[in-house]
Amino acid sequence: MQLLYVSCRILVLCNHSALRQQLSNTTMERRNAMFTIYGYNSFNGIKVLLTAEELGLDYDYVHVELGKGEQKKPEYLQRHPYGKIPALEHDGHRLVESASICRYLANINDHRMYSADPLQAARIDQTIDMMVLHVGRWLGVYFWQEVICKKFFKKTPDAELIAEAEGFLKAHLPYFDHLLEENVFLCGSEVTIADTIAYAMFQVHEQTSADISAYPNILRWYGEFSERPSVAAVKARLEKQGSMLG
Repeated sequence: MQLLYVSCRILVLCNHSALRQQLSNTTMERRNAMFTIYGYNSFNGIKVLLTAEELGLDYDYVHVELGKGEQKKPEYLQRHPYGKIPALEHDGHRLVESASICRYLANINDHRMYSADPLQAARIDQTIDMMVLHVGRWLGVYFWQEVICKKFFKKTPDAELIAEAEGFLKAHLPYFDHLLEENVFLCGSEVTIADTIAYAMFQVHEQTSADISAYPNILRWYGEFSERPSVAAVKARLEKQGSMLG
């Protein structure tokens, strides 16, 4: 009986090892396939481009001209059912939603800028969620009111909505400022996808009246990140379409 147990245990371990090797080979093959990023000069598209640049990925970029309605054409709706950006095509697969795309890019590249440790990955996710659902939400109001409405709809910004956004930012930004008082980056000493996602959203303050001047640690982090090669690379790639970066 003991011999049978040992034999079964060895068989399970061998099969598990073979499966892990197969998955590793599949990941390696998939990683070597070309990435195609569909985007626009908005913070959601820039999140993905910054992540790709930080990871050093070789990718094609396709600019989707929202003003011309390219995102609503049948061929694009096959990439994104809601007709939005960004979208990713890779190895015959399609992904949408900027944070999901950033996680995928990190995970397929040995969890760089993310983590194989469940706790650290959860902390990164927590920071992303707090950024997107709270700070990013209200920065988005500034962007919509003062950039999109003005550019595409020729409308004057709604002062009440701007005032509401200002109040919520004052409530949420101190947490991030404290986080960056203790860390070089948002989740520790190494850059993660939380930084690329947050930076893309914080740069809205350069295009709008959103004010972050009362938060020295956010300003320090933002200034230092602005000097990274990834930002320069994305800026150069987007400048033909009117870059939002700086």
